[in-house]
Amino acid sequence: MALATMCLLAQPAVADTVRAAGTGIGIGVVRLLAEQYQREQPGARVWVPESVGTTGAVKGLASGKVDVGILARPLKPGEVEGGVSVPICRTPLVFFANAGRKDVALGRRDLPALFANALPSFPNGEVRTLLRPATDAGFIRLLEIYPELAPVVAAARDTRGAILTLTDQDSMDAVEASRSLVAFGALAPLLAEKRKLAAVPLDGIMPDVEALESGRYSHDVPLVLALPAKPSAEALAFADYARSPAAASLLRANGCLPAAGR
Repeated sequence: MALATMCLLAQPAVADTVRAAGTGIGIGVVRLLAEQYQREQPGARVWVPESVGTTGAVKGLASGKVDVGILARPLKPGEVEGGVSVPICRTPLVFFANAGRKDVALGRRDLPALFANALPSFPNGEVRTLLRPATDAGFIRLLEIYPELAPVVAAARDTRGAILTLTDQDSMDAVEASRSLVAFGALAPLLAEKRKLAAVPLDGIMPDVEALESGRYSHDVPLVLALPAKPSAEALAFADYARSPAAASLLRANGCLPAAGR
C-alpha cells in the first residue's frame, strides 16, 4: 500500500487530467470506463494507477492528490470533509478458481471446511483457500454474510503456511497460477481484466449480474466514485459519465449492475 501510494503521489499533476485511484475491485472497470470516455470526449484525460485500496483513495482525496476515489463502500462521515459518494454499480461477490477447474462448486455448508483446508477433493483434485487481510472489503463483507465463518477464518490466518495476498490483483495472479487455489472476491475485476478465472457456483446459483438483478443472488459489493467537496469540472464530468446510459452496457458486460443513472 505504501509503495503504491508513494507512486501515486509522485505522478506529475496535469491540469486537465483526472486522477482516479482506489480499490483493486474497481480499477479494471474504471480503466475501461476511462478509455471509453476518452474516445467519446476528445481531449479528456483520466489516469488510473495500480490499486491503492479504499483507504489510499480516502487519504488521497483528503490531501488533494486524488480527484476521484474508487471505493468499495460509500465515504464514512468525517473521512473527507464535504466529500460526496457517487454509487456507479454493484458487483457480485464470488468464490473463484482457475478457469480450468470447471468441477468446483460450493455450498454454504462447505465453507467452514474450505477455510480449514479440510474440504474433500473434487473430481479434478483438491482445493485450498486463499486468504486476504482482515481489512479487505471483500472479506469484511464475507463475514457479514456468513458470521459463522469468523472463527475459522481467524484460525486460518493464524496457521503457519497459510497463503495470504494483499491486493485483489495479487489474489487473481495467485489463483491463475494454481490449479488448487480458490479465492473470495468481486466478479468485476475477473471480467474487466480478462482473467483466466471463473466464478464458482454457490448453492447451485451462478453468481452473475443476471442473478444479482433478479434477486436470486444477493451477495454483492458496491463500486463508488468519491469526490472532494470542491471537485474539478473534469472530475464531475467523469463521475457523471460513469452513471450515464453510455456507461451502463460497459458496466454490465464487466460484471456490474449499474446504479440508477441520469
